[in-house]
Amino acid sequence: MRVFLVGHRVPDLDASSGPIEYAEFLVKSKRYDNAEIIPAICDDINKETKFIFDKFNVETPRKISASDISKEDRVILIDHNEEDQRMEGLNSDQVIEIVDHHKIKINFSSPLRIDVKPLGSVSSVIYENFVKEDITPSTKIASLTLASILSDTQGLKATTTTGWDMKAASDLSKLLNVDVDALTFEIFKAKSGIEGLSHEEIVRKDYKIFDFSGKRVFIGQVETVEPHKLIELKDGLLKAMEEVKAKEGVGLLFLTITDVLKINSVMLYVTEEEGKIAEEAFNGVGESNLINIGPRMSRKKDIAPEIERVIS
Repeated sequence: MRVFLVGHRVPDLDASSGPIEYAEFLVKSKRYDNAEIIPAICDDINKETKFIFDKFNVETPRKISASDISKEDRVILIDHNEEDQRMEGLNSDQVIEIVDHHKIKINFSSPLRIDVKPLGSVSSVIYENFVKEDITPSTKIASLTLASILSDTQGLKATTTTGWDMKAASDLSKLLNVDVDALTFEIFKAKSGIEGLSHEEIVRKDYKIFDFSGKRVFIGQVETVEPHKLIELKDGLLKAMEEVKAKEGVGLLFLTITDVLKINSVMLYVTEEEGKIAEEAFNGVGESNLINIGPRMSRKKDIAPEIERVIS
């Protein structure tokens, strides 16, 4: 039997490294001793992930589609659980575990192992498994875990950051003798890079599609240390947002530009309906298809729930 560990569509660092981290835990803990454990991705990795993988000499997980999974194989969902974020065509009956840190919205017919905790990163959830089983991660996995925690919590500054995220980052940085601030800045620089990207690629750089009361909502986010460069591209981004909206068949689309240094976000929207939703969700006034939504940095905790509240 093969067990595939796979993150969500359009994977960020957490969803790309999580399968690798959890694979080492499963092998060392011998949970599925007779199975082949295979970390995987279902879409290409982004520039930030490539930077981290190159920095720590990590091999990119195998890219798979549902057709690569045989009837005898099993699947573990990493960093997601909702159907819209799963690999296209995945047979839910083959899922045996979920390891995540997002709101649960599932519809499985068979029992499965669920490890979902309100932490800032799925890597924090995975690291907790290492600690509970008294297993020390390898240097490579410890490095990946630390980088993923820092990335997903925006340098431990996001509102999703918990005491466990901070402890995990502290423990791992001591184990590795790594300067957290220096690594965080490297991650921010890699995450902010938009050189060579088309407007559509920027819109799709990091997004999730949600189902809010039957309406499909695309929420993109670009984290940057130079937000002015993105705002200067507003006209092109708005046009790309319209095109992406049609291609994805979503009812609403929002693009958040997050300044990770100043801890502030602005949101772009295309239609009048989207503008009204954004104004009510974030208690502000939009102008020229842009609204300042303040120190909201987490799509999971600060942004998506507010949009869902208004729509519902």
